[in-house]
Amino acid sequence: MAAESRLIQLGEWKPPAEREFAKAAKLVTLREYAEKWLEERDLAPKTTALYRTLLDSRILPVLGDEVLVDVTPALVRTWWAGLGKATPTRSAHAYQLLKTILNTAVSDKLLTENPCQIKGAGKPPKGREIDLLTIDELSRVTELVNEHYRVAVPVTAWCGLRFGELIELRRKDVSDTNGRMVLKIRRAATRVNNKIVVGPPKTDAGVRDVHVPPHVAAMLREHLRRQPGHGPENYVFTTSRGGRLSTTAFTKSYKAALAEIGKPDLRVHDLRHVGAVLAAQAGATTKELMLRLGHTTPAMAMRYQHAASERDAAIADRLSALANGGM
Repeated sequence: MAAESRLIQLGEWKPPAEREFAKAAKLVTLREYAEKWLEERDLAPKTTALYRTLLDSRILPVLGDEVLVDVTPALVRTWWAGLGKATPTRSAHAYQLLKTILNTAVSDKLLTENPCQIKGAGKPPKGREIDLLTIDELSRVTELVNEHYRVAVPVTAWCGLRFGELIELRRKDVSDTNGRMVLKIRRAATRVNNKIVVGPPKTDAGVRDVHVPPHVAAMLREHLRRQPGHGPENYVFTTSRGGRLSTTAFTKSYKAALAEIGKPDLRVHDLRHVGAVLAAQAGATTKELMLRLGHTTPAMAMRYQHAASERDAAIADRLSALANGGM
């Protein structure tokens, strides 16, 4: 009782249960806490796999056996410096994950403050400039891609789809009434640990209805007419053997087409960028772009609008060149 009275006098008294919790916290390692943290998160399979990789390859080998309360700002700085500069984006993701985990530890009152205090460390390097196919180049690439999934090119581009959304499209997801075609994006396929996992789109905003431009709808109608299997669960786009269109099959043909037009460095995902910038050029507002593309924040939509503005400036310059009798 004397000890309890002394703690009260010093203003340091805490309930016994809270003291036991604090005592136990001094024995918890970062590895134990991180494993529990990951287990309790409701994450998409691909996100879980990414976090698992970051923990196993970047965070736990150095910090995992440290008792949680011994992870200091100085120790974090040493760990961060040890990651080097070879893979800045992956290192930034690892730092942000560590910071998020330790934020939870602060909320759990296992830490008094987050030791991740390096300014700008969790910010990935500036993204590359958006490189665009022109409309003519897009048409040319469409012609050059394997005929069996050729229509996938304009659908991905003009509708701004993620590739995982495209390959999970089924006939039941295509609404075509009164001459207006709409794609109902409700699922996406992604590869996790060499297995295809189907789940909801990347974000809640990814669940959306995308109106298909009439010229693309005409191509898609003809594609569906020629495709075998007209049941609601049949895939819209398949390999030549009838299975789900694979990244490998599509990318090989797409890359060959890009090489043919002199733009071999573009990615499949850049087709989505093309559609986004074209939508911005067509007058879509930031909110409309977010809805069409399934974005949760306006940052990327504004980037597309900026790219569209730059393209419009180039068009204006060319118009003046025409007026002056040359290009």
